[in-house]
Amino acid sequence: MLLDTLKRLECFLHGSRRKDRKWLEQILHERFSEITRSGVLVDRAQTIEALSREDSVPDILSSDFRLIIIRDNFAILHYRTVHPDGSRASLRSSCWEISENGQWKLVFHQGTPEAESM
Repeated sequence: MLLDTLKRLECFLHGSRRKDRKWLEQILHERFSEITRSGVLVDRAQTIEALSREDSVPDILSSDFRLIIIRDNFAILHYRTVHPDGSRASLRSSCWEISENGQWKLVFHQGTPEAESM
């Protein structure tokens, strides 16, 4: 099921694999960009550099996953994240595209603070 596949890939980005430069280079689309939770636009190279240099991996709890299939090769994953203490609630969207070799790649991501937590 596509939802399970993309959810698994997304959650890898919340765990220890987020510091794995080689894995990030494989999973992030060559045109990847992100609008961070703080409203900053970053590109693939900036993201890989920032994640691979993190001192520690933050605890992130993810829930409420919803999938919108745009085409056979493109989907949007919406979900909610929060820290274990309930702080920093965010609504997130990720755009995924399947490559010619059958690997899903993250094209775009945006995290926005949830209205109630602002």
